[in-house]
Amino acid sequence: MSVSASAPGKAILIGEHFVVENQPAIAIAINLRAHVTARESKNDKILIFSKNLGIKDYFSEGNINIKSPLYPIYYAAKEALKSLNIETSGLEIIIDSEIPPSAGMGSSAAVSVATIGAILKIYRRELNKEKISKIAYKAEEIVHGKPSGIDNTISTYGGSIIFRKSEGFLKLISNFSDVKVILADSEISRNTGNLVRKVLRLKNKYERIFDPLYYSAGHLAIEAAKAIENMDFERLGELMNINHGLLSAIGVSNRKLEELVYVARENGALGAKITGAGGGGFIVALCYKKDYENVFKALKKVSNRVFVCDISDKGII
Repeated sequence: MSVSASAPGKAILIGEHFVVENQPAIAIAINLRAHVTARESKNDKILIFSKNLGIKDYFSEGNINIKSPLYPIYYAAKEALKSLNIETSGLEIIIDSEIPPSAGMGSSAAVSVATIGAILKIYRRELNKEKISKIAYKAEEIVHGKPSGIDNTISTYGGSIIFRKSEGFLKLISNFSDVKVILADSEISRNTGNLVRKVLRLKNKYERIFDPLYYSAGHLAIEAAKAIENMDFERLGELMNINHGLLSAIGVSNRKLEELVYVARENGALGAKITGAGGGGFIVALCYKKDYENVFKALKKVSNRVFVCDISDKGII
């Protein structure tokens, strides 16, 4: 018997980089989802096949390739089985994800979350979100070293959250039916770890200058959370624009990202900013539904990859 589970990708609206130093950040789930189908097999091997990456790998107790791009998914699967007190089980896991990889949209976390969910469904266990998120975080450690915990949390719970490393997360209650988010690709590759280290080196060099920027970013995230819960999207857009200025100040913007941000704003976006590590990757724009087509068409002229997304209330399903 095959079972399926899915989990959403994410965008960070407020607080990237600043979250590393224990300031709050806000993330949203987007309706691009990772879909995982799983079923038991008669041997003790775990087959993992990623349709979108076009790769497959087999894992067993005597044959574990930790360098495989699919190893984190195997790890998530084994940890899910262990949580059920199942030591050996043959599985076939098929991944079909709508989330572009290496784009700052939480692709790896969403696949891990959906994989864990599918395994729990095979054995008719409830989708315990706290358990799922904790296991997915361990898989994220393999992918990212020291992840913030945002990706696995938002993918598991959905909606929007405010997150702080020392305190965990709080789900924000809102209604996003009047707005869309648009993600546009700068088409510049970047390494998240290198960018985080670059910013921290600069902060250490100019600590007395950077500390007030970090405190401002923290207060900004709190004000943005209030705007979300009050459904004051114009205020949220203004705060996104301010956050973009802070990210530019700490050195993670460039000419292409600025072009995308200003094209979005000039064509009707309420706010637009870098999302994720910066240095490349995507920008995120917040728009009223009545304006999103203008923003989308304008961004398509300067980016080959533009996604129009709704904010998803649903996490793992």
